[in-house]
Amino acid sequence: MNSPESRGPSAHVPALARALADPHFSNGERAALKRMALDGPAPLALHRFILRQVDEAWQGEHWTARWRTLVCALAIQRDGGFDPTRPWGQALAEAGYAESRLERLLAAQGDALLAFALRAARQLAAKGLACDWRQLADLVFSGADSRERINTRIARDYYRNLKKD
Repeated sequence: MNSPESRGPSAHVPALARALADPHFSNGERAALKRMALDGPAPLALHRFILRQVDEAWQGEHWTARWRTLVCALAIQRDGGFDPTRPWGQALAEAGYAESRLERLLAAQGDALLAFALRAARQLAAKGLACDWRQLADLVFSGADSRERINTRIARDYYRNLKKD
């Protein structure tokens, strides 16, 4: 996994989703990843999962809270919940995710962003909607330089697919 140019977090998403959906993946580990909270000690299952699945350049403690959010979001989905043909913003619209919540999510920073992102993932899981989780990865791992571009893409996908009443 040591390469001069490491993959970004979003490039890990398809493999993470496949690993979590694999019938040979431990049910106990999957349950621990589903139940983990965003605060407090991370379960050992998260550390094992990150060490096995994530490029070394992205394994630092600095990234743990973001991986915690992304891995939990994927773990709560049915069968990994990854569908590269359905953008994350589109799935939010199809799930009836409130516009006011989307606004708070896209404006949030730090721990609030992670909490809002996980709530959105829980709503998608409740609706059974698979989507392209790479957009969530882009959002939670974004820096100030790319955040507006990512927000715009998510918002456009949301509004293109918002059902008008």
